[in-house]
Amino acid sequence: MPKQSHPPYRMYSPSLDAMMREVLHTLGDIAFANEVELEKVEESVRDPDLRESIKDKIRTAHQQRRQPYVDLLETLRRQQHRQSFAA
Repeated sequence: MPKQSHPPYRMYSPSLDAMMREVLHTLGDIAFANEVELEKVEESVRDPDLRESIKDKIRTAHQQRRQPYVDLLETLRRQQHRQSFAA
Protein backbone atom coordinates (compact mmCIF):
# COMPACT_ATOMS: atom_id res chain seq x y z
CA MET A 1 0.00 0.00 0.00
CA PRO A 2 1.46 3.42 -0.96
CA LYS A 3 2.28 5.90 1.74
CA GLN A 4 -0.09 8.80 1.97
CA SER A 5 1.49 12.16 1.63
CA HIS A 6 0.45 14.65 4.29
CA PRO A 7 0.83 18.38 3.89
CA PRO A 8 3.53 19.77 6.16
CA TYR A 9 2.29 20.92 9.54
CA ARG A 10 2.51 24.68 9.72
CA MET A 11 3.33 26.25 13.01
CA TYR A 12 2.45 29.86 13.68
CA SER A 13 3.71 31.93 16.55
CA PRO A 14 0.93 32.53 19.09
CA SER A 15 2.22 36.04 19.67
CA LEU A 16 2.17 36.71 15.92
CA ASP A 17 -1.41 35.46 15.70
CA ALA A 18 -2.39 37.65 18.65
CA MET A 19 -0.79 40.69 17.04
CA MET A 20 -2.62 40.03 13.78
CA ARG A 21 -5.95 39.71 15.62
CA GLU A 22 -5.27 42.98 17.43
CA VAL A 23 -4.45 44.80 14.18
CA LEU A 24 -7.59 43.40 12.53
CA HIS A 25 -9.64 44.51 15.53
CA THR A 26 -8.14 48.00 15.31
CA LEU A 27 -8.94 48.16 11.58
CA GLY A 28 -12.52 47.19 12.40
CA ASP A 29 -12.74 49.95 15.01
CA ILE A 30 -11.38 52.48 12.51
CA ALA A 31 -13.88 51.38 9.86
CA PHE A 32 -16.77 51.59 12.33
CA ALA A 33 -15.77 55.09 13.47
CA ASN A 34 -15.55 56.16 9.83
CA GLU A 35 -19.06 54.90 9.10
CA VAL A 36 -20.42 56.74 12.15
CA GLU A 37 -18.79 59.98 11.00
CA LEU A 38 -20.13 59.60 7.47
CA GLU A 39 -23.65 58.92 8.78
CA LYS A 40 -23.53 62.02 11.00
CA VAL A 41 -22.58 64.17 8.02
CA GLU A 42 -25.24 62.55 5.86
CA GLU A 43 -27.90 63.33 8.46
CA SER A 44 -26.78 66.80 9.51
CA VAL A 45 -25.42 68.63 6.45
CA ARG A 46 -28.15 69.79 4.10
CA ASP A 47 -26.09 71.33 1.32
CA PRO A 48 -25.18 68.47 -1.08
CA ASP A 49 -21.90 70.03 -2.27
CA LEU A 50 -20.73 70.76 1.26
CA ARG A 51 -21.84 67.30 2.40
CA GLU A 52 -19.80 65.58 -0.34
CA SER A 53 -16.79 67.78 0.37
CA ILE A 54 -16.88 66.88 4.07
CA LYS A 55 -17.40 63.20 3.29
CA ASP A 56 -14.41 63.25 0.93
CA LYS A 57 -12.26 64.71 3.71
CA ILE A 58 -13.50 62.05 6.13
CA ARG A 59 -12.70 59.30 3.62
CA THR A 60 -9.21 60.69 3.05
CA ALA A 61 -8.55 60.89 6.79
CA HIS A 62 -9.89 57.36 7.18
CA GLN A 63 -7.51 56.05 4.53
CA GLN A 64 -4.55 57.84 6.13
CA ARG A 65 -5.47 56.55 9.58
CA ARG A 66 -5.86 52.92 8.51
CA GLN A 67 -2.91 52.61 6.12
CA PRO A 68 -0.22 52.08 8.81
CA TYR A 69 -2.29 49.19 10.20
CA VAL A 70 -2.78 47.69 6.73
CA ASP A 71 0.98 47.89 6.20
CA LEU A 72 1.65 46.31 9.59
CA LEU A 73 -0.81 43.51 8.87
CA GLU A 74 0.93 42.76 5.57
CA THR A 75 4.29 42.64 7.36
CA LEU A 76 2.87 40.25 9.96
CA ARG A 77 1.38 38.04 7.26
CA ARG A 78 4.75 37.84 5.52
CA GLN A 79 6.40 36.88 8.82
CA GLN A 80 3.74 34.25 9.39
CA HIS A 81 4.27 32.87 5.90
CA ARG A 82 8.05 32.67 6.44
CA GLN A 83 7.59 30.96 9.81
CA SER A 84 5.16 28.43 8.40
CA PHE A 85 7.65 27.18 5.84
CA ALA A 86 10.70 27.42 8.11
CA ALA A 87 9.21 24.93 10.57
